Amino acid sequence: MHAWIDHRLFAYDVALDALVLGEQIVKSVPRGNASFVDQLRRALAGAFLQTTEAAARTGADRLARFRAARGEVCEAAGALEAMERLGLVGGESVERELAMLHRLCGMPTKLAGLR
Repeated sequence: MHAWIDHRLFAYDVALDALVLGEQIVKSVPRGNASFVDQLRRALAGAFLQTTEAAARTGADRLARFRAARGEVCEAAGALEAMERLGLVGGESVERELAMLHRLCGMPTKLAGLR
């Protein structure tokens, strides 16, 4: 654990778990789908990094980071749902990831006072 990161923020753990599981999922995607893979990776990394940054901020700056994190989470879920519908991914890990992203979306929403 690093002292400068607020590990008490539960959203941090969920975002990190989603990032790790997402990386496992994209490794199963057939070649030739780099645009979806790249989009999912960037959105998951953005969700994690924005959540981490928000934990270190205060006031309006903190809210802005949580709003950005929420957008990244929704983008990741959209990319994953598209990949699933196209038959590029599937199974229990995808369902688990989508559930985690749904849960994570609610966290910055609540923390940032969004509806």
